[in-house]
Amino acid sequence: MTAIERPPLSSLACVNSACESYGQSGQDNLTVRKVYGKDHIRFLRCHHCGQEFSERKNTALWNTKIPEARAIDVGRHLAEGVSLKGTARLTYSHKDTVKRLLGRFGHHAQAFHEQTAQQLDIDVLEMDERHGYVEHKAEQCWDAVALDAESKFVVQVEVGPRNEQLIDSLMRQTHRRLAHPQDLVLMTDGEASYRTLFPVIFGVPYLPPV
Repeated sequence: MTAIERPPLSSLACVNSACESYGQSGQDNLTVRKVYGKDHIRFLRCHHCGQEFSERKNTALWNTKIPEARAIDVGRHLAEGVSLKGTARLTYSHKDTVKRLLGRFGHHAQAFHEQTAQQLDIDVLEMDERHGYVEHKAEQCWDAVALDAESKFVVQVEVGPRNEQLIDSLMRQTHRRLAHPQDLVLMTDGEASYRTLFPVIFGVPYLPPV
């Protein structure tokens, strides 16, 4: 594992919600007060509000004790679908550490997706459900997924029992992310709920293939 290159200050923003520059990068308002830890983490000061904070504040790595390079390595393995035990073994980390990072990465990824996956220009959607389990096979569950048929971008994922409520939630959450939901081709596995819910949620008649 190599040392992590710190991002430029211009890409960071003040984390004080009362600051005039809150969440705005490139404001030339941040300076480095000190550097701490083996990863050379910077402690910053905002000259617009006077707030001082770690550059890790409000990130998935906030208060993470393991080396940053290893934490990122954990995230990469998890993103590739490696199990908790497998990730712990491959990254020389404790399973509880991997599980904790998984929760943090997941919450931040969900927030990022919610912020950026809006007004999507999609013409053809694929919706499907798949069966799986959480942690062990006694925790059975289904996840329903909406994908952009061309790019395979994941538009929405919903988890729960395979019933009409799951499909309803998937379709409604997908609908609010689309730029033109009334001009859409929807491909499914034939589950009857799609046929009945489509005109209710998308506001146009369901047209089965000829």
